[in-house]
Amino acid sequence: MKKTIFILSIMLTAFAVQSLAQICNPSCTPDVTCIDELGPGEVCPLVLPVAHIGEYYDETVTVIPPATFEIAGSQQNIYQIKIDDVQGLPNGMDWCKSEEFFLVTNPATRYCCQLTGTPDQVGEYQLTLYITPYYNFFGTPTALPQQTDDTSLVVIVLPALPEADFTASTTTTTTGAEVVFTDESTNNPTGWAWAFEGGTPPSSPQQNPTVTYAAEGVYDVTLVVSNDGGSDEITMYDYITIDNGTGINDNLTNNVKLYPNPATNQISVEAEGLKSVSVIDMLGKVVFTVEAIANKETIDISSLGKANYFVKVVTTDGEITKSISIK
Repeated sequence: MKKTIFILSIMLTAFAVQSLAQICNPSCTPDVTCIDELGPGEVCPLVLPVAHIGEYYDETVTVIPPATFEIAGSQQNIYQIKIDDVQGLPNGMDWCKSEEFFLVTNPATRYCCQLTGTPDQVGEYQLTLYITPYYNFFGTPTALPQQTDDTSLVVIVLPALPEADFTASTTTTTTGAEVVFTDESTNNPTGWAWAFEGGTPPSSPQQNPTVTYAAEGVYDVTLVVSNDGGSDEITMYDYITIDNGTGINDNLTNNVKLYPNPATNQISVEAEGLKSVSVIDMLGKVVFTVEAIANKETIDISSLGKANYFVKVVTTDGEITKSISIK
């Protein structure tokens, strides 16, 4: 008899440990701005932030327990609820809760569950809660049948964000020579958006484009890569150096001043022997041009859309193209 009691005691202890195993340590913190607007009960947020493969996910779900439950077709007044399980989570993720029991109070007390882990598979995962409601039977919390709640909460797992990187077949060459750019981005990008300051073409959606440069100068190159998980951007400043075969015209590079950058309503171009200024969009279309009457031109760009542009500056010493961003 003593042996039986001892075994039963072990089983009850193991159950108690398992029951408390889902209590968060450290405890999660409920969102105090979560309001039970529609009732009964509330879950915040209604839309969970997306997760990415290989990235640690940590999100707090605030719960205001419902005051009533519909059980077997009838409404039952609820004293407290116990969240027994959360199923449907992506592989690699788990959950915990702030308390063993969520009391129904007025004004409402907020509790929370924590969703954590590193998912490893793309998909949409609808969460299902297994809840035991309790009613107050003459001062004693008494369990009602366990309820299944197919919530509107969905964890969307996207591919890992790409990380942009690239190389060039050469970074110093002469006018008219071809430069081959090679995408070195990680995490499997599926889209590419290149911007080549002073280059032809000035932009490209290809993964590994070939570009030529008609004018000597020092040019930036920008690459934006994307996949279903999002996008990433990298700019290599003064990455490409182009000369005419006898050496880059440093005087021209130092002579031309373009400011502010980024710009909002206007830009100014200063250069000795300034002859003309042209603004070119990323598709190579000239959207503005002016013949200079002085060594400084101030240009109204308020009508141009927010984007990156090239500014082609022609002086008595030659021409140079610079990039500018309009915010």
